[in-house]
Amino acid sequence: MPTDSPASSPPNVRSWLQGHDDTSGIVSVHADSRGRAIVWRRVQGRLVAERATFRPFVFARDVHDLAHVGHRLRRDDDTAEFSHHSLKGAEGSLRVLISARDGFTLRQELLRGASLRLGRSLSSLPDAEYHTLGPIEQYLTCTGRTYFKELAFDDLVRLRFDLETTSLDPTDGRIFLIAVSDSRGLEAVLEAPRDEDEAEMLRALVRLVRARDPDVIENHNIQGFDLPFLIERARRLNVDLDLGRLGGPRGVRRVGDGQRTPHFTVTGREVVDTLDGARRTLSLSSFGLKNVARALGFAEEGRVYLDGAEIYPTYQREPDLVRTYALQDVREVGLVSERVFAPAFALAKLAPRPFARVTYAGTATGILEPMLVRAYLHERHALPGNTCTTGDAHRGGAVHLFAEGVLPRVVKADIASLYPSLIRTYRISPKCDPLEVFYHLVDALTRERLRHKTLASQLPRGTREQAESFAMQAAMKTVINSAYGYLGAGEMSRFGDREAADAITRHGRAVLRTVLEGLRAHGVTLIEADTDGVYFGVPTDWDEARERQVVEDVGRSLPAEVTLAFEGRYAAMFSHEVKNYALLGYDASLTVRGASFHSSRAEPYGEAFLRAALTALLRGDVPSVRAAFDDTLRKLRARTFTNADVSVTVRVSKTPQAYLQFRSTRKEPTYEALLSAGVTDWQPGARIRYFRHANGTDVLLTDQNVTGRAYDARHYERVLRDGYATRLRKAFSPRDFQSLFRDDTQASLFDPPIDDVRTTWRTVTTERSA
Repeated sequence: MPTDSPASSPPNVRSWLQGHDDTSGIVSVHADSRGRAIVWRRVQGRLVAERATFRPFVFARDVHDLAHVGHRLRRDDDTAEFSHHSLKGAEGSLRVLISARDGFTLRQELLRGASLRLGRSLSSLPDAEYHTLGPIEQYLTCTGRTYFKELAFDDLVRLRFDLETTSLDPTDGRIFLIAVSDSRGLEAVLEAPRDEDEAEMLRALVRLVRARDPDVIENHNIQGFDLPFLIERARRLNVDLDLGRLGGPRGVRRVGDGQRTPHFTVTGREVVDTLDGARRTLSLSSFGLKNVARALGFAEEGRVYLDGAEIYPTYQREPDLVRTYALQDVREVGLVSERVFAPAFALAKLAPRPFARVTYAGTATGILEPMLVRAYLHERHALPGNTCTTGDAHRGGAVHLFAEGVLPRVVKADIASLYPSLIRTYRISPKCDPLEVFYHLVDALTRERLRHKTLASQLPRGTREQAESFAMQAAMKTVINSAYGYLGAGEMSRFGDREAADAITRHGRAVLRTVLEGLRAHGVTLIEADTDGVYFGVPTDWDEARERQVVEDVGRSLPAEVTLAFEGRYAAMFSHEVKNYALLGYDASLTVRGASFHSSRAEPYGEAFLRAALTALLRGDVPSVRAAFDDTLRKLRARTFTNADVSVTVRVSKTPQAYLQFRSTRKEPTYEALLSAGVTDWQPGARIRYFRHANGTDVLLTDQNVTGRAYDARHYERVLRDGYATRLRKAFSPRDFQSLFRDDTQASLFDPPIDDVRTTWRTVTTERSA
């Protein structure tokens, strides 16, 4: 078991955690495969650009695939065209570090050698035999540098721009207005009231960005809409869209990293999307800018709201109103950015990755693994040849469901950071990690997180220092909590180890059994339990003090590093299925969890019905549940809802070619909606909205039809009854449920009066792996 003494950590753990180079003020890096880099730094408020070179490298099993280059390859000679160094490590590991003057040439020669060896042409290096990184990651990893050391988020110069367009499609619409603001107080509106003004407006945007020279360019859905639209309009108008800093590739470049499509970069500036940040840090039913800003309390008084289809016609009638609307958009983006990117900013000080990539990278393979690789490179030690995982699939942690239905007086006890605590308690590292970097990183991150959490509680409220400590502890928590998942990710993780992941969940099940046995001994009603915590119902005569005392008593039986904490108490809970439930607070607030009640694919009208019905259900007000159902039916039949209210939002996952190949045997609404709108070229990863038209076809939601009411009302009545109302069935007896949601034209003489219907619950026994 680890101690609290710093002596228990190796002396180099600090460099494993945050890199071995303390260079401060890095705000952006450009590097290429030739081994050339430009580093932009803010030094005492002044921007400086520094040029550097590095030797691109790969980890390899051996040098056999470079045998054909002859004397150009030398051992331990970093002046040679190609050089190889032996690393400490077992046979079969990647214990050769190959570097070169030119990374592009190195890759081509390795591909040539591997193709000759295997007798087939290769376009990528086999993962089992090589481990390589992108140029910027290579530069940061080999130098030990990271972004933002000794900087605060406020030190960055951030600029955001938002396009207003006549259409969602740049092939048949144009940009008529661009709102711009930055962190230095700039607010500007660029306009093109006539078609012939658009090209000059785009050139004015380029001049403005270059003059303001931001470190970060940001907007909400900038990657999915603004930049693709801007690039296409600039191409059609022959405008040089050179938004980057001098010295690197010109223009806006599209890159493919397998994580998100599309993704665009600009030389010397970090392009970040607040839509990504909101999805990672918030739990909302909709991640549109207006909804995010309202949820965070950033919507200013007098905020102008316009539907998409109304914006251009309104501009033609009331241009000042649209200017105000657009400026309010970019102001909100600036405020949202400060909130949702604070953890990513903190992580960029630790991981050898550019800030833009950190904002949407997964915390396991995207943050933790680069830190592991950097540590092994710094220690001149081999990487694992492949994942440690062998044999059967990893078994996840236990998830129990003990009761379904509506239960009053509920308590949540949280098993705080269980898996990280077990990693520290039992000193768990993957067997392919002989340096135990994994364990020491989790241990060091936990210690630092607790230090920052304590600092945040002690520093004056609202200060920059307090905000930085809050952000750092939140960022570290996300990485710590991803550690177990990284071990169990199989071939996706270089240091993955099924046996280590199994050991963690085995200890976790034992802890959970101890908690459940302790709670049962106090006479509570268990509802749901997993390694995050336990929900349970308490007797009617218990007060909050008694609830807290029980949690404290049970927590004393756990290992020293594991903490059971009282997290909250609720007036009622509707337990639907594992990890799908609704909670009513004593303050009447409603919390919903799980895809059954809260999904990005849900139609807004259906989700609104569920929230109203769940609130009434948990209050015990069954007539109001029926009233919510009747009200929704009435609005559908009267077409009070708009097309947007009944639309679904989906992510496109297939290319046009992949869908068309099987379209004759299976038609899918998502792609039929695209095709019916004349869209034949789309990219996987894009999000679209569509609805069922009154004529029975699936129609893409556009600015032109968003406020219309041409939907199939009978179809959405069936969706309401069979898709949404059925999610409440476990709250009632079968007979009561049927009578409660029967069509009002088919009422039965044998239905009980609604005032007599009561909610119910029953015990179940469900256990599965998480």
